[in-house]
Amino acid sequence: MEKVRIAIIGAGNISNTRHIPALKRVNAAEISGVLSNKLQKAQSTAEKHHIKNFDVLTDDVNENIVALKKIPWFGEVDAVVIGAPPHQHYDLVKMSLELGKHVLVEKPMMMSKSQCDELIQLADKRSKIFYVMHNFQYADRMLKLNEVITSKRHGDIESITEVQFTNHDRRLPEWYNNLPMGLFYDEAAHFMYLLERHAGTLVIDNVYAVYNADKTAQTPRTLSVNATAGKVPVTMMLDFHAPVCEWYYIVNFKKRIYMYDFFKDILISLPTDNEHLAGDVLRNSFLYTWQYWSQFLVNGLHMVMGNLLYGHDVVLGSFVRSVQGQPVDERLIANNGRTNVISIHDIIQKANGRK
Repeated sequence: MEKVRIAIIGAGNISNTRHIPALKRVNAAEISGVLSNKLQKAQSTAEKHHIKNFDVLTDDVNENIVALKKIPWFGEVDAVVIGAPPHQHYDLVKMSLELGKHVLVEKPMMMSKSQCDELIQLADKRSKIFYVMHNFQYADRMLKLNEVITSKRHGDIESITEVQFTNHDRRLPEWYNNLPMGLFYDEAAHFMYLLERHAGTLVIDNVYAVYNADKTAQTPRTLSVNATAGKVPVTMMLDFHAPVCEWYYIVNFKKRIYMYDFFKDILISLPTDNEHLAGDVLRNSFLYTWQYWSQFLVNGLHMVMGNLLYGHDVVLGSFVRSVQGQPVDERLIANNGRTNVISIHDIIQKANGRK
């Protein structure tokens, strides 16, 4: 079977550190070229990863369609992987579908439900695969948690808690403050699709946001969300002015707790501490420490080497296979991206009601 020829659209951090390295692990994929609205970035990305072709895009969809039709290497491309900022997703996905390409776009899928609906219909009309990068559900240790939840070995989920700390001194995209609710809009989809997968349809109950006194920043200082996923109560606690960056996804069963660390791809499992006596505390402290360091020694090395891919390789492998005619992964199709966009906007609307 011939390889699937792919164009990378976007030459920023996510394309360079995740999409391209992950695609190089997919034997059935071939990266044909790089496109960006900044020629220098497209060229540097192509040179860095030894990709033969690169070209520049404008901000006009119709101009791009005309220009890309004249580029021989792009005409031979089967699919595109889009790693551009969220506010560019609509134009780039529409352009790609109009040109007859299969599409995988980064989360969040779009900037509105109506954009999602329009492009899902366009993909169906053109009979094209349309995936969204919901990658953390396929990260190595999250796969273990998926299996634990599905097996029901500990019974039903009692509750899920999501915790996010963000340090503003870390590398942040220059465009994030132009999004509704800033960083939250860019990052929230990861929480949403995991909740939908593990517990069921997400319903947002209550939201409370605290902003800077001058209210100039789109991103709140803190955000608290109470929700229900299926029948499972959910609590989200986000602090965007913390001194460190840490994300945790915590699943509680009646007699067992699982704590997933996003950045380090570590899964900690602890039994109940019963009456919380000294022996119980020491036992769980040892179990936590041992599990943390045994996993970190492996993943820390991968992180330093730049090949801790957080499930991007799995998603891209599935995308390539679906383009070749194999069954699609229903958890990655655009309808799920649409669901996440709806939930994110529901949170924003409820938060702004208190702003």
